[in-house]
Amino acid sequence: MAHRLGLGVETCVVRCGECHGVYQWPVLLPDGNPYGEVVADEYFAQHDYEQRIEHGRRLAQQAERFLGRKGRLLELGCGRGELLVGASLAGWSARGVEMTEAYVRQAPGIEIEIAPLETCRSLEQSYDVVLLAAILEHLYDPLSCLRRCAAALAPGGLVFIDVPNECGIWVPLGRLYNRLRGRHWSVNLSPTFPPFHVVGFCPRSLRRALERAGFDTLLCRTERWQLPAGRVSVGQALGSVMGITCWARAR
Repeated sequence: MAHRLGLGVETCVVRCGECHGVYQWPVLLPDGNPYGEVVADEYFAQHDYEQRIEHGRRLAQQAERFLGRKGRLLELGCGRGELLVGASLAGWSARGVEMTEAYVRQAPGIEIEIAPLETCRSLEQSYDVVLLAAILEHLYDPLSCLRRCAAALAPGGLVFIDVPNECGIWVPLGRLYNRLRGRHWSVNLSPTFPPFHVVGFCPRSLRRALERAGFDTLLCRTERWQLPAGRVSVGQALGSVMGITCWARAR
């Protein structure tokens, strides 16, 4: 499926026949921060603030069960910092990295470095856990990011990842829907409009990327995502699993 852009450029979605990972070709690199003009209130409109804080607390507790202790936690692409608030409430030392300053201004007193993930200095320090929650699909070089995470983790440290599941039934259904409406868009990659996904993963491709980056996968499972009230997903109605969550340990 192709993306037809206004400047006469057409990009295609390519799927690896071996691991089922998907990516955009040719790759269109953004000129500056592609999120800089996206209003924070609009971008986070479907996020329940308190639920996100609770999710951060549960992630910290799950990490503690894997590690047997609390420790230092870093979230990359932390947005408004709700997960970090939850981790702090669970007793963790938590900080984040976010490149969009407008999002950081809504973060409540959390230590956040404003920088792109590719050049942030936070990853030069040591952590017990790194969170990549709904982030890896936005990166133009996710493998390099995972390798930086592995290098920043203390021995036995953990990375948490959640990404959309590109092998779910929602992908072909979305393509069919777009075709019926005369749109030459893919449903899985969207470089021309929010949320700017540029790569996609299935469980197999995510596990392979983690292995190449120096991680051993502890848990990798597909699950249904909770949609905002009033919205119905055809994929969910048919039992499709829309997301992947994964925990992995640095070697």
